[in-house]
Amino acid sequence: MNAGAFRAAGTIFLLGVLVVWLIRPIGNACPDVDKLPAGSTGSSAPSLSPPLTRTCTYSTPDGTKARKRYVPVLDVLVFAVIAGLAGGAIGLLGPGRRGTGKTLRAGPPGGERERAARGS
Repeated sequence: MNAGAFRAAGTIFLLGVLVVWLIRPIGNACPDVDKLPAGSTGSSAPSLSPPLTRTCTYSTPDGTKARKRYVPVLDVLVFAVIAGLAGGAIGLLGPGRRGTGKTLRAGPPGGERERAARGS
């Protein structure tokens, strides 16, 4: 693959991870809310400690609050696959691959044909 394909794949992966971390995960932002009593809620926010994690805050109907860190591993893997596919497609179809055929170049002056014509 060429450098442009690697740059594109890296950009797609980095932007995808930042979107998942800072804006919203692909799947359920707080996956453990279904284990709590009925009527419980959960909210998710980006966490800086450690980076690339999200903090879920759960609230039960009786007022109990809990926090848990969530690492969006599956979301990151999804973006890794998407970035790999995009990089591979760019590498195969991009402009760097079109010129891989043999090109004809002019030889150095005084090549075989000129020597034969001179009789040397």
